[in-house]
Amino acid sequence: MKCPGQDTQYWTAGSIFEAKCPQCGAMVEFFKDDTSRKCGKCGHRFVNPKMDFGCAAYCQYAEQCLGNLPPELVAQQENLLKDRVAVEMKRHYGRDFKRIAHVTRVARYADKIGKLEQANMAVALSAAYLKGADEPSSDGALPVAAEVLQRLRARDKLIEAVLETLKQIHAAGDQISPEAAVVADAEMLAQLEEAVKTGGADRDLLAEKIGTHLRTSAGRKEAETLLQTS
Repeated sequence: MKCPGQDTQYWTAGSIFEAKCPQCGAMVEFFKDDTSRKCGKCGHRFVNPKMDFGCAAYCQYAEQCLGNLPPELVAQQENLLKDRVAVEMKRHYGRDFKRIAHVTRVARYADKIGKLEQANMAVALSAAYLKGADEPSSDGALPVAAEVLQRLRARDKLIEAVLETLKQIHAAGDQISPEAAVVADAEMLAQLEEAVKTGGADRDLLAEKIGTHLRTSAGRKEAETLLQTS
């Protein structure tokens, strides 16, 4: 069965139209089912501005239905995937509300500092949620992460990137990816917030950790703000 939105028998007069190239302003002809077209004047390829990619953003058969997906849609698929990872991990923890609260806190910090550090947010946030499954060992999250991402039909490259990020979080030294640095800092910030809330935090020790353990400038600023406002 063909998707009705892409079946030509449902097309109208407006199913073939022209759109202005965002690069040079030349008019480019589009058919309704074109995912993207290349400008004949400057060669710039851009996404069909009238195409509804709503279902393709989460449908596992999108690439078979629409052909090669444009980079913008691939990014949208991966951004939606991180939300599904969050749901899966909450199911994984069941009624362990303390762990759920901690992982949610880690993801919140990863989201905040990851954007400032220009990290790949699909990778960083997926890793932030999946890192919580690493007990009792630092490698414990890897099989769970792989299983969850494969079940959600994530792209192989994204799975590889998330697993590599989880490995690097526990690596010594500074030669780690921006995503691993963001998640490592987010984990420390979550622990810092929890320590401050319980009132058992040694502020001098926490200040020392901020200077020596946090790997990103955004993470250090966030930690300083947290200590000042607590």
